[in-house]
Amino acid sequence: MDSHEKPPILVVEDNTSLRRLLVRMLDGGGFAPDSAGNAADGLALVRQHHGAFDLAIIDMMMPEVSGLDLATDLGREYPSLKILYISGYVDSLAADALSRRSPDDVLLKPFTSQALLERVRLLLQTTRRGPGQASPTGVSETRSGTLG
Repeated sequence: MDSHEKPPILVVEDNTSLRRLLVRMLDGGGFAPDSAGNAADGLALVRQHHGAFDLAIIDMMMPEVSGLDLATDLGREYPSLKILYISGYVDSLAADALSRRSPDDVLLKPFTSQALLERVRLLLQTTRRGPGQASPTGVSETRSGTLG
């Protein structure tokens, strides 16, 4: 991966057609996406590339291992890796709690390509905030669009 030309981003999404669409959106937005269909494959890809991803976009609700569990594992091994959670479950307690703590880190489905790319760019240009710290932009989850 050549991170000097295009920032490398990992997409972990169990829905194949949605995963492919996310990869196309990111590629068209000037990023170098790679993808995995489950948490185990996502963790293996990050390890294979020695943590060289700038951001991981992770579906919160996946079979076997949740996106939150994957993010926990990634955070232990690669603390500088930024995470964007995507979720179609608006009423999920986990999504709600995370959205309140770090609103920039959650993007609710459906969302547009523009909303995804804006959020990715925002996360890549800001430093990681600790729990409870306010977002510098006040951006909260996006609920309009076509993806999801």
